[in-house]
Amino acid sequence: MASATSESLPQTVTALSASPRPKAHKPKKDQLLALVTKPGGTRISVLSERLGWQTHTVRAALSGLRKQGHQILATKVPKTGEAVYQVVKPTEPAVPTEPVEQAAVTLPEGDAA
Repeated sequence: MASATSESLPQTVTALSASPRPKAHKPKKDQLLALVTKPGGTRISVLSERLGWQTHTVRAALSGLRKQGHQILATKVPKTGEAVYQVVKPTEPAVPTEPVEQAAVTLPEGDAA
């Protein structure tokens, strides 16, 4: 006599090897940089939602990007007053406009005698 439990259970086959591998996620800092480089910038509520961070954490991370040399423009939406952040690319390279004169350096010569 067969056991009732083995016959009543449905046969399920799971193929673990057939399931796709999860994609590697970008670091949050890279995600933040990608969001704020969009044309027109990104609202802080969107940044907070997409990254899963609170707004003060988003602002701290933006401060970190500024310390790394990124120029970030902060504006406000006129209707709501919500902050919008955008990376501003410099229009001109940081090269002096006037030529820099180099001072002539004279080194003492050894004894000529």
